[in-house]
Amino acid sequence: MMDAKEFVQCLLNLSEQASNLACLVRDDEQLNERLTASKSKRMNGEADFKTLADVLIQCTFSHGLKSKFPNHQINVRGEEDGKFPSEDGKQVILEITDDVQNTRNLLVKVLNDKSIVEKLSGAVHKHIEVHDDLVNKVAGVRLPDVLNVWIDPIDSTKSFIKGGENLESVTVLVGVHHEGVPIVGVMTYPFSKQQIWGVCFEGSCVTSVPKPVVNSMIKTVFVSNLETEQNRDKLRSQGYQVETPTGAGFKLGGIILGTASFYYVSKKSTYQWDTCGPHAIIRAMGGEVVHIATPDTAIFYNDSMEPNEGFVAYLDRQGAEKLLESLK
Repeated sequence: MMDAKEFVQCLLNLSEQASNLACLVRDDEQLNERLTASKSKRMNGEADFKTLADVLIQCTFSHGLKSKFPNHQINVRGEEDGKFPSEDGKQVILEITDDVQNTRNLLVKVLNDKSIVEKLSGAVHKHIEVHDDLVNKVAGVRLPDVLNVWIDPIDSTKSFIKGGENLESVTVLVGVHHEGVPIVGVMTYPFSKQQIWGVCFEGSCVTSVPKPVVNSMIKTVFVSNLETEQNRDKLRSQGYQVETPTGAGFKLGGIILGTASFYYVSKKSTYQWDTCGPHAIIRAMGGEVVHIATPDTAIFYNDSMEPNEGFVAYLDRQGAEKLLESLK
């Protein structure tokens, strides 16, 4: 078994390291443009992108966890595939080891710029220690030896690329699940320097932020920009305030922080790497993320790369039931 305090501390350290990497790439506009590659098309037909920061963060997480806990089976999966195109168009597999020179050699294949390579490799191998006394609250909680980790290295990549005020919706998401249930989650907001985490396992539920108290009679519902106008109108007619911020992680974070009461998604527009981490924190607060079609069934996590079915995230179950009833 693994001590939750040590594991959460490692996740916080790696998340902060990821945050620094994201900021390093984003602070240099020219560098940000050079380190962006196109992926597939999204559901709405818009181009999907990844940045070198996405790939580096995911690879750094995978290496960091496995080197910290060599005697445990930690299966790391993420949105990215570990590949990034070099300047001549060839795909380079970025595999991080303890050897900083190996990282430099790989990055040189992607970037023919020694100063940038030095900055990035330095950030990848820089150990960061986050100080959070609340981690002591999970000391003694024993996590299983086999853990499955979902990482979204930069959620809301499009906002990351745009920059400016869009950066507030960018998050680094880490979720840990066991037997299909999310048990540990860490969310980091790189550009507002905030970290949120939660543990919910075998009766122990701890979060780094208190459960929000929403006193307003008008309930805010976050929805995707893909949500139908019909559903939006139905919600408004029932007195809900409907908002469409960017980023699945940011919207789920709104439930945790109390800026929204519900996050409603009817389309297959999110993935397990988007929801796993925030879902664990929501569970630790007594809430849940359930399927719209079967509201008694929470999202089940495995290694599928397929999109999630429609869901609603909430801290108030009765309120969520009322919301779903209003959409029938």
